[in-house]
Amino acid sequence: MTRQLLLLLSLLLLPFSLSAENWDDIIKSGKYYYGEATAETLAEAERMAMASMVSMIATSVSSEFSELDLSAHRGSQEEHESLVRSCVRTYAQSSLTNVQKWQPQGKEPHITARCYMLRTELERIYGNRTDKAKSMVGIANQALEKRKIDIALQYYYWAYSLIRSLQRPTEVTDDEGNQLVTWLPARINAVLSDISVAYEKREGDCIDLLFNYKGQPVSSLEFTYSDGRSDCPGSAKDGRGMIEMVPGFQASAYHLSIEYEFKLQATGDAEMQSVLDVIVRKPFTRADVNVKGEVAGNQTTKRPNDQLPKPTPSPQPNDPTGVHLKPSKSQVVANDAAYAAIVAKVADAIQKRRYSDVYAYFTVDGLEMFNKLIAYGTGRIVGTPNVKFFKSIDGGVVARGMQMSFTFRGKLKKSIVEDVTFTFDNQQKIDGVAFGLGHIAENDILCKEAPGMNDYSREMIMEFLENYKTAYCLQRLDYIREIFADDAVIIVGKVTKRPTARQPEQKMSLEGQNIISYNRFTKDEYLKHLARNFRRNEFINIRFTNNDVQWLEKFKNQKVFAIQIGQEYTSSTYGDKGYLFLLVNMNNPEQPQIKIRTWQPNEVSMDSLYHAGYFFDN
Repeated sequence: MTRQLLLLLSLLLLPFSLSAENWDDIIKSGKYYYGEATAETLAEAERMAMASMVSMIATSVSSEFSELDLSAHRGSQEEHESLVRSCVRTYAQSSLTNVQKWQPQGKEPHITARCYMLRTELERIYGNRTDKAKSMVGIANQALEKRKIDIALQYYYWAYSLIRSLQRPTEVTDDEGNQLVTWLPARINAVLSDISVAYEKREGDCIDLLFNYKGQPVSSLEFTYSDGRSDCPGSAKDGRGMIEMVPGFQASAYHLSIEYEFKLQATGDAEMQSVLDVIVRKPFTRADVNVKGEVAGNQTTKRPNDQLPKPTPSPQPNDPTGVHLKPSKSQVVANDAAYAAIVAKVADAIQKRRYSDVYAYFTVDGLEMFNKLIAYGTGRIVGTPNVKFFKSIDGGVVARGMQMSFTFRGKLKKSIVEDVTFTFDNQQKIDGVAFGLGHIAENDILCKEAPGMNDYSREMIMEFLENYKTAYCLQRLDYIREIFADDAVIIVGKVTKRPTARQPEQKMSLEGQNIISYNRFTKDEYLKHLARNFRRNEFINIRFTNNDVQWLEKFKNQKVFAIQIGQEYTSSTYGDKGYLFLLVNMNNPEQPQIKIRTWQPNEVSMDSLYHAGYFFDN
């Protein structure tokens, strides 16, 4: 057992609180797991005692872990028990919270520590892990409905791994009675089988690919591919992805492996990380995809030991999602031909890397953002732009529908696909450049019925979220400083106490209210943390998924909105998925003010997510 693991285990030891008369009573009662150790220091003795108790638990339950995947440990009872001990340690690191410690005996350098835990606690711990796995299955099911393939596969596989680490995994069933330890791998295989990847075209060393799930464009998907020299991460968004080969590398087919384990994303969850480290990785051969690419007309996906799925066409202009939606009557731009001509020239300049040819079409602010955009990795247009024009909140026009891929060539090559929007002022100059929200988020904002929402409000929220997202991707710290109110509440974590009585005034900030846990940041603290994060990352990318927007009627005659939105965060050093909550005052649309900003991880129960009710009485 490593020193680091022993340190983690020692943190779980709680103060002595038992009425037993002596240590022999603990040992003889048969009600407890226990451990005892002598060492030079109390800290070391406590760590060793905890390790001894974990070993006792493992020995006691070893015979019940019959469903573990022992493909790498067959033929030896000793190896089996070693694997069981590793599984039990995954609980010890995060779940054994009711461990008691006995009064230390002796003095340093010969001091004895003892710890113990009721045997009945083990069932409660198993129950907590079972509940967590079932919650993850629920998240995966919801993600699959939205064709968020990356989230669906991640949480199906994580739930499967948690269940495999249980003492009696075959007893875990869902509400329909499915035995999850067998249902989940079948589900993962089914999802992988319904994914098709099609070759679209090659430009230089870049290959554009189309990704569908059951014949419809995926919302998001992660994969790795071989660029002819090494394995590289890639991603698909709204049906499109891109891979880049090493210069001059030619191949008749391109190999992709669809990601499902997402081990790096578990770094923020000690329990999940320890389980993925211990449980033998389950291979799914259908995650391997070979895409033929000799000619553009050959667009089928070849899978080993599987029937070739039929190719599916790229999204059509009448696709009922995202930027393919037509503007409402009040948003129609009367003369969009002039704007379309400018966007076409900008697209041509990007393709030819002749950016100065279109500088005249930008304002000073717009040109600054455009230069940041073209410096965001190596950018290129993918597919055929299907640009739609919407009236902007300030009398201008917003062009949505251009897709670009961006490649980063740092320590680890990474390709990202993004929608790009252009905002024109009333002089037909581009005054703003931003990344789009993605089809799901756009569709939620533009189509969902909600009180107090009209076309103007929807466009205002769209533009705010586009600019918010872009500020993080392009590291616009000055803009972020402007949109956060000086008294903004910024939280990452859990609410410790909900308000129970109406406050004298409905305050926008939460100064003085005792509901925020230890991980609350001031604006200055948050910005300092953000600046450090920007400096250490080659790139940052944010994607928004399904969202819910609520106009707060209690702030009469004011444009105050509560926004709850799914967020996928990726950077060169870190990645996570979760839910973002923003409370925004948009009385001045050109200077929105964020009053509350919170983030919670994906595995939080949906009924525990932050919303306006946590901060204001109804």
